[in-house]
Amino acid sequence: MKLETIEQSHYYHIYNRGINGENIFKTEENKRYFLQLFGKYVAQNVEVFGYCLMDNHFHFLIQVNSKPEEFTKSISDFFNAYAKAFNKFAGRTGSLFDKHFKRIKVKDENYIKSLLIYIHNNPKETQDITKYKFSSFHHYLNLSQPEYFKISKDYTVNTLFETIENMAYSHNKEILAGEDLQGAPAEKAGEHLAGNSQIQNNFDLPGDDNKSDFFVDPNSQTKKNMKEQFVAYIKNLQNEITSALESIDGKAKFQEDKWIRKEGGGGRTRVIENGNVFEKGGVNISEVHGKLPESMQAYFGVQDADFFACGLSLVLHPKNPMVPTVHANWRYFEMYDATGNIVDSWFGGGQDLTPYYLFEEDAVHFHKVCKTACDKHNGEFYSRYKKRCDEYFWNSHRDEARGVGGLFFDYLKKTDEMNMKDWYNFVTEVGNSFLDCYLPIVERRKDLSYSEENRTWQEIRRGRYVEFNLVHDKGTLFGLKTNGRIESILMSLPPHVQWKYDHHPEVGSEEEKLVEVLRSPKEWV
Repeated sequence: MKLETIEQSHYYHIYNRGINGENIFKTEENKRYFLQLFGKYVAQNVEVFGYCLMDNHFHFLIQVNSKPEEFTKSISDFFNAYAKAFNKFAGRTGSLFDKHFKRIKVKDENYIKSLLIYIHNNPKETQDITKYKFSSFHHYLNLSQPEYFKISKDYTVNTLFETIENMAYSHNKEILAGEDLQGAPAEKAGEHLAGNSQIQNNFDLPGDDNKSDFFVDPNSQTKKNMKEQFVAYIKNLQNEITSALESIDGKAKFQEDKWIRKEGGGGRTRVIENGNVFEKGGVNISEVHGKLPESMQAYFGVQDADFFACGLSLVLHPKNPMVPTVHANWRYFEMYDATGNIVDSWFGGGQDLTPYYLFEEDAVHFHKVCKTACDKHNGEFYSRYKKRCDEYFWNSHRDEARGVGGLFFDYLKKTDEMNMKDWYNFVTEVGNSFLDCYLPIVERRKDLSYSEENRTWQEIRRGRYVEFNLVHDKGTLFGLKTNGRIESILMSLPPHVQWKYDHHPEVGSEEEKLVEVLRSPKEWV
């Protein structure tokens, strides 16, 4: 089985068993020592969401927070330390574990939930899972923590299951009877996952004869339609981005606000404020549907149409004027006829940078990462969507660009060259590139010194940002005309803004240098 590449901020199912199916734990003290060593070597590099130790195998559900090489070394040190101690205890020599430690990247929030249920149900055939001592489930139910590390319960309970009662119910009711994602006695571990696994959550975990029989790949999208795939993608991307931003800020945490749209659908708004790096920002997802309002029917040239729209939209306003504001969104839209058939669908999105002081190497970096993402799908995409970005984010009443651009695309529909799955792959490629586009710039600029004059200039330029969003932006228009949530729609507006009458930067200044570039967009790569 090909091993997954470890990447920071991603979720993984980490698991392994004894070589040739042998036991890796002979006593409860062995299991306690295993957890102690995990806490010593690995826990500082990960967020732990769940675990279970069986006699001849183990499971962890984690998110990697450290650099990949640091995590991999910690795992190696952990396994080596335990194997050495266990071999001495058991009077054995040689390898203890089956080859390399196995890991599967989990990109879907629903599968994270399902994996946790599966992991906690491993002892089901021989134990009461609510009382099994070497699983994280009893810590969830008893509001306790393991002795040697902490479980990240807030995301699991509040986001995945919403309440601890729902979590308990899901573990008891959602797993189908028989061979489906349940634990087996030690001598059968690994045999029951060959291909029958199914979860009552409107998706399956199909078997794959080309993979190890020890686990079924949870990333299969074969049973999902396009909107379900994209909703799952943006939910996971929101988690990845907010986690990375909290880490680089070092102080502020995102506050989450779930909301419901009375006409259909809702969303999950996450806002960060008054941090070390970010003065204000939001990373929001929404999933709305229903009757298309008359004003939007006229816009799209249709009558009596129903619609579905989902997307992730983010804006970050840093405190330091040397750090640029950034905006990004990735979205999917479907329109239906009276019988519910899809009559049209498309993707849209992009990402763009708005500096207050121009560091050309930052603009070059941002555009290089954008180009790399585009080139993986079509060598013409970067120049095409860079040009559209320059055209779209143009403050026509000021005769200048909002920022130094990036990518902008809309109405990406099925063509002879690109089907909808191809467009999905392209749009998610761009979405996955966002953190690589932006975080290195933040790291370079966040600790630079600045003056009150720099701050004043930042607030004046923020005013131009507000003007574009309220006068020209189609996303704001769509949200307002489809009765979207006002707080989420206007999340993009910065907290402190200035409008100075007939203001012009000093000739030859760094401020004027920026304005000159905004008046005449340039090619950065």
